[in-house]
Amino acid sequence: MPSLATFNANNFFLRYKFTRTYPGDKSSNSLVEAGEVASAGYLPGLSFGKYPSQYIVWDPQRRSLAARALQEPDGILPDILCLQEVENIQAIRIFNTRYLNGYYPYSLLIDAYDPRNIDVGVLSRFPIREIRSHIDELDGQGNRIFSRDCLEATVELPGGSILTLFVNHLKSKFVKRDPGESDRDYQGKILNSHQKRLSQARKVTEYLEARFKGQHAQALYAVVGDFNDTPESPWVEPLVNSPNLTDMLAAHRAVNDRWTYYWRSKGQVSQIDHVLVSKALAGRVAQVVAVDPTKIPHIERQGLAYRELNNSGQLLPKEATLVHFEADAVTPAPPGSPQNEKIDFRFLRYPEILNDWKANISDHCPVKVWF
Repeated sequence: MPSLATFNANNFFLRYKFTRTYPGDKSSNSLVEAGEVASAGYLPGLSFGKYPSQYIVWDPQRRSLAARALQEPDGILPDILCLQEVENIQAIRIFNTRYLNGYYPYSLLIDAYDPRNIDVGVLSRFPIREIRSHIDELDGQGNRIFSRDCLEATVELPGGSILTLFVNHLKSKFVKRDPGESDRDYQGKILNSHQKRLSQARKVTEYLEARFKGQHAQALYAVVGDFNDTPESPWVEPLVNSPNLTDMLAAHRAVNDRWTYYWRSKGQVSQIDHVLVSKALAGRVAQVVAVDPTKIPHIERQGLAYRELNNSGQLLPKEATLVHFEADAVTPAPPGSPQNEKIDFRFLRYPEILNDWKANISDHCPVKVWF
């Protein structure tokens, strides 16, 4: 059965090791100014396939552990892996080559407009037949709707059926308060941030309506990624509560066991990574779970860090606060929203992380579903 996963790889950057000559130059001709001999062939992207050693992966131990986590719980990498917070297509490819043993023959990423150069991408065992990017679409005020794209990818599954992915990394909640800034101005910035996320969520639902009108019951599609908000939030409500989508974690896991993200400094966990699927795809997932209950949508937490407890003699905090909804100055908790609660935080972790919390794979957990 095929499997699909989403994972925020947390600042997965790749850097080229600049030298005095371009990779493979045995004559030192590239010491001549590039303008005199033309720059074609000197570009890092062109050299990657033949000279992968010329690239530096930040935090290689973290990437190695991430590769292990992505194989949980059945020892098999997902057939389709959707990634967030990766710098470029070479980062995806080198991750596949160095850490995943070239498991994926197909890769996709389109550079967008995020100021930190973090993008969304796809690795797939199955052919990627069509792609659509939305990075240059504007709202009514002439602003880009997506800084990190809503990346559409049509994947051909075994047997010839088609799965359409919408890979997202919605607007972050982070808003920096400037020195001396008034409460009103700061709250205005928070509201603008939320409204940006809301407009993105609405736009994704519009894509679904346009693409699958009259076909929602039969079409296989999924909206996945880091939404930077919980299912209870009104700022992602149009997407999470779309009548055409089913939340795979809500459908198959208890409400206190859906969290995917750890905010280490505050000792908080929440669900901000999502796998929302069409009715037809939800039916396929349900059939898999009915046959094999161990194949419920999986959240892999062994790669998470922990908060340091100074002078306590304890390696890990006993508990973390599960945040179902994070209220702020402009967003009160919705009526009926579950109350925050304490959960046990002493679950199994990889030994490398117990030895050094900085070796964690990410502050997000991979989420995998089988269909």
